[in-house]
Amino acid sequence: MEKSLNILLVGEGNFSFSVCLCDLSHGKHHITATCFEAEDKVCRQTLAWDNVQDLREKGAAVLFGVDATDLSGNEMLANKLYDQIIFNFPHCGRKAGVKKNRDLLTKFFISCSKVLAQNGDIHVTLCKGQGGTPADHPVREWHNSWQVVAMAAKAGFILSTVVPFGSDQYSAYQCTGYRSQEKSFHVEGSLTHIFTRSLPLEMPKPLQLIGRITDMLALKKVPHAEDIRAHRDLLEQDVNHPTKILNKELVAFMEKRVALRCLKDMFSLVCDACSGSAYCCCSVPETVPYFLYSSNAELKQIGSNTSCTNQSSKLYLRPSLSYFTNDIIQRPDFTPGVMYVLNGLVFRKCLASQWNMPVYHEFMLLWGCETDKITEQMQMLMNTIDSAIAYIQTLIANKAMYSGKMNTETNTIFNSELTFHSNPHTENCTENFSCNYGDHIIGHINALSPGKIGNETGLLEVTLNLDLMAMCLLDIQDWRILWTPDDRFKQQFNTPQLRTFKLFSLYPPHYTHDVSFWVREGSIFDNLEFHMLAQRVSKGTILDIKLLDEFQNVNTGQTSLCYRIIYQSCDRALSYELASEMQLLLREELQNCFSVILR
Repeated sequence: MEKSLNILLVGEGNFSFSVCLCDLSHGKHHITATCFEAEDKVCRQTLAWDNVQDLREKGAAVLFGVDATDLSGNEMLANKLYDQIIFNFPHCGRKAGVKKNRDLLTKFFISCSKVLAQNGDIHVTLCKGQGGTPADHPVREWHNSWQVVAMAAKAGFILSTVVPFGSDQYSAYQCTGYRSQEKSFHVEGSLTHIFTRSLPLEMPKPLQLIGRITDMLALKKVPHAEDIRAHRDLLEQDVNHPTKILNKELVAFMEKRVALRCLKDMFSLVCDACSGSAYCCCSVPETVPYFLYSSNAELKQIGSNTSCTNQSSKLYLRPSLSYFTNDIIQRPDFTPGVMYVLNGLVFRKCLASQWNMPVYHEFMLLWGCETDKITEQMQMLMNTIDSAIAYIQTLIANKAMYSGKMNTETNTIFNSELTFHSNPHTENCTENFSCNYGDHIIGHINALSPGKIGNETGLLEVTLNLDLMAMCLLDIQDWRILWTPDDRFKQQFNTPQLRTFKLFSLYPPHYTHDVSFWVREGSIFDNLEFHMLAQRVSKGTILDIKLLDEFQNVNTGQTSLCYRIIYQSCDRALSYELASEMQLLLREELQNCFSVILR
């Protein structure tokens, strides 16, 4: 049964839309129709006054002199919460420019935040091209549009849906008000933008955990295992999270083909550089360990001393589960021929990008087999992984067909396949293959040098990036989505089944800022460390960082760097003002953490 909604309409002209909505609701919803004009002015307009009488006869409330930019200031609206607020074709009147109309939208959204129910939505209908989103055809230049999504972000709202204005559905609607006159205007191509509340902007959980461990290091110098274990639960995902479902599907597929044993991840998140494993991270060659610094001063000292290396910090967050390969194969109960599975979080320093994740879930397989059959077994393992991915692709495709949401043009699951590429051998690996899905390296397969579990026994090791696999398979375009606490993400996988992800924040605005500085003579500027600092300062809202310019002053020996930073949140409202504050904070932290002089 359809839920009864409390609906508020603002900025009504002749109230014809309110009448249409009233007729369509058949009395199911409580409708309050309002206009800015005073009652004595409206009563002189025949069509409008007839519609007012019609609304009242149908049980709707009609209010006059209501300012859409100050809804809570109206005593008739102040103590109520509305499930839906509708503003059709807002306009400041006459020949008001885009700036005035943007200000109108901003004040309207801020006003709505005070009278909208927590799970309510706001419907704003704009003429063709006004909204400034890719949904408009044609799309106006950004500076010439009303930038409706950016204006809503200032009040904490995100765009969840865009639909064509239902002019056929509201056939009795008569649009008037062209240049504040009783003249109609064109509504062809108009779009209704539906906004919902965003969660507050907070640091993503992975960056929170890194910060907490770093704080412990600053206070105690060496984090205790109990402290680490207490904080690792911060990153524990729901049982229906797509990475959990993907892990379950992979295990179920594998155990039908080989004897398999699942291990529980009880290993520490923090590793010591002085006690590295012989096989540590050989399977993840592109990983840069996340060394922990106890303070900004230590980081600045390392950057300013050309003789220093990251080894000055002995502790780092585990970069791969392969760090624990020796621990596993040296267990008394380790049995060659049985495939061992371990799933857990790993960390790395990486450049800021929607595809580069500082924390992800790694899926590791260890399989002891006869040395003379290792090539044959590796090929079998590749075929099994390929078949598993194809099987999961089929599950997702069938779900999409069943729900009628298949999009063969844009979804990666329909135009990508798994490929394996041979890499140069390393000291510990006799054979090394990368596992590629489309343009992305999702894992590695290695034949490790024999000797650790017997001269006649070889070892195959597989590491897969479950988060990146989920992104590729489910058409998720930003790693931060996987860590969102928003229920609109979680509810898509609560069956639990893997399915193509549907965006709940459309066309989020992005903001571009530049920063230039001199690197002091004799100092080394760590580009990777700068990217990680920017991610922390911005609460994970940086979409991209690019080096625009670099040159050296021959007189001073100093190097000038200029970076362009693009801020964007994929799941929460981010305003221009907040992005600007983050940029100012980044400039401050640059001087605190690096040996630089701002320009």
